[in-house]
Amino acid sequence: MIWAKAEGCRVTLTDGRELLDLSGGFGVAALGHRDPRILEAWRTQEVVHALGDLADAEVTVRFRAALPWPAKLGVTGEDAVEIALRTAHLATGRPGIVAFDGAYHGTGLLALAATGFEQFRAPWQQWLPGPVHRRAFGEDPGPLPADSACVIVEPVQGRAGSRVPPAGFLETLRGRCDEAGALLVVDAIYAGLGRVGELWPGADVADILCIGKALGGGLPLSAALFVDEDLEQLWQLGDADAYTHTHVGNPLACAAALVVLEEVPKLLDHVTAMGEIFERADWAGRGLLRALPAARTTRSSAACSSSLQASTAR
Repeated sequence: MIWAKAEGCRVTLTDGRELLDLSGGFGVAALGHRDPRILEAWRTQEVVHALGDLADAEVTVRFRAALPWPAKLGVTGEDAVEIALRTAHLATGRPGIVAFDGAYHGTGLLALAATGFEQFRAPWQQWLPGPVHRRAFGEDPGPLPADSACVIVEPVQGRAGSRVPPAGFLETLRGRCDEAGALLVVDAIYAGLGRVGELWPGADVADILCIGKALGGGLPLSAALFVDEDLEQLWQLGDADAYTHTHVGNPLACAAALVVLEEVPKLLDHVTAMGEIFERADWAGRGLLRALPAARTTRSSAACSSSLQASTAR
């Protein structure tokens, strides 16, 4: 399947077929593909690449200022997770990670250790950091192991099938972290920035909130947001940044992110309304982070079809 054109929520393949992109480009296209405001923001940039951690572009400085908490920027979503997990180690001096079945946090080795998909982990099992203490998603993990630096959790699990935990689950994890002196990392890379009808899901309980995917408006950009603002100081490790990338804070991605941060809050009520269509058709998930159980494919697809066609005709 090769895309020839993507505009709004519709994709045209090289064979001429037109598809409705219900994945939103795997969560990237929160404002749709080729949003004109993002295209204009890119067109007007006079700096398209700066010097990573040594020299920010002006638009990158404005983007940092627009975020609600201090942040360490990354390129991929996995970068944000890596930053969060390293921060937990810096804060506690402990090696352990509490993570959940069905978790997906990325495929770099540290994030992969926390990921719950064995098919991704198995080829590199001997290299994976740890220990990782695996628990059942949605259940009280009990007292945390003594070596736990952090708990990492998705507010809604995306790759596992849009699994929504019971009410109070994140608050329970907050309590367990407080008991153990561990950090709570909320990986909202897929669920955040409006996908589940909230801008910052889990921020009310998190020490660190990871965001990405939709943030760059189509270009790679992520951030570990230090909701506990004191954590930012842990990265003062010397003259050179101990974790950085050539493309960190890319000006084009940051210009798009400013558009995303301005426009997505206006869409949250719409996300909730559209999510209710899927809810009535028995799709799993929350907001527009949805998955269709295979046993209900035909019936549930038919139930959504007419409503979605009316909603996307504009």
